[in-house]
Amino acid sequence: MQSEDKHQEQDQNHPYQQPDPTRVIWKALQRMKLGADRSRWSVHDEAQKEFEKDHRLCLVIKGLNMEHQNSPGIKVALPKTWQLVGKVEGQINDDGSVNFYFDTEHHLLMVLEKQPYTYRGWLVALDRWTNRDSPTFLKQIPFKIRVEKLPDVYRRHSIVESICSKLGHVEEVTIVEPSIFREAEVTVKVHFDVDDQITLTREVEIIKGKPPVELDFRYEGLQKFCLLCGSLRHEYEICSEFSKMQPRQFELMDIGTNPYASVQVRDAAIREYITIKEIGEPSGTATATLMQTEPTPALSAPRQMAQSRGQGIVINPNEAASTQAHPQVVPATFVPDQRSKRKTPDDKEEQASTSAK
Repeated sequence: MQSEDKHQEQDQNHPYQQPDPTRVIWKALQRMKLGADRSRWSVHDEAQKEFEKDHRLCLVIKGLNMEHQNSPGIKVALPKTWQLVGKVEGQINDDGSVNFYFDTEHHLLMVLEKQPYTYRGWLVALDRWTNRDSPTFLKQIPFKIRVEKLPDVYRRHSIVESICSKLGHVEEVTIVEPSIFREAEVTVKVHFDVDDQITLTREVEIIKGKPPVELDFRYEGLQKFCLLCGSLRHEYEICSEFSKMQPRQFELMDIGTNPYASVQVRDAAIREYITIKEIGEPSGTATATLMQTEPTPALSAPRQMAQSRGQGIVINPNEAASTQAHPQVVPATFVPDQRSKRKTPDDKEEQASTSAK
């Protein structure tokens, strides 16, 4: 009836069409609860069994930033990411989530194992339909996080678990010792609350009375998030911290997140932004120039940026390229309205990705 009422309102608002009074009456009569006092109907047992069978192999998925994501796009894109086109059935729900019905449990478990997934660069939360009554339903992202700069003496399971428990529920800790073929590596699998803020750098007091250690955290599969507060649910232009940015900081952020700028120009802007965050607004004309070089094949992929709590944006040093730079002045960019959006190459209906390699 709600749908009919909407159509009726549209007809009444149409400048060249007058509502039919008789038709309005006929529709009003159908709002009577005729039959509500009669015996109750029941769905056939076969239909109930089929419903239960379908939902035993059902995943529910919902985008975390629906300003840049949409349910129809998620429904189309993710089966392609999973390489299961034609093997899963998608159904959009009223709350914007999407149910995916699998034919085999093997495929469902494979999808769960390869989390996290993104659509248009923003993360999506997923869970089994059978967990819908759990308080953590669609509230957690399983991240594999690499802990960097941890002194070797502290590479102990209990120490790592204690540190990373600040990021979320720690499911697994892996410590790889160094060898002649590889460096030491500390990784954890953490169930991260979707409403928490990403932390990329943090000072940690490991032993009382000892100097604190600054640690970096790298999230596998993380792409877009708020560069000011670390939220997974909005971009920096609509963050509450946006109004605190200086004009130069906005210019650098705008350049650093511009998908049409070269990787080198974006990298230089990010580095200057970090400098301003760490030591304040620099002086001189040198900071008004960004170093630009010819792009190289190794740097063809967009660079990921992030901001930690109170530590500024951190770039993976392994992604940085050594360049023989030729200075080129980058013109100041127009500062758009706080709610404006830049259309990017990422804005495709069927673009999704996974962290699995």
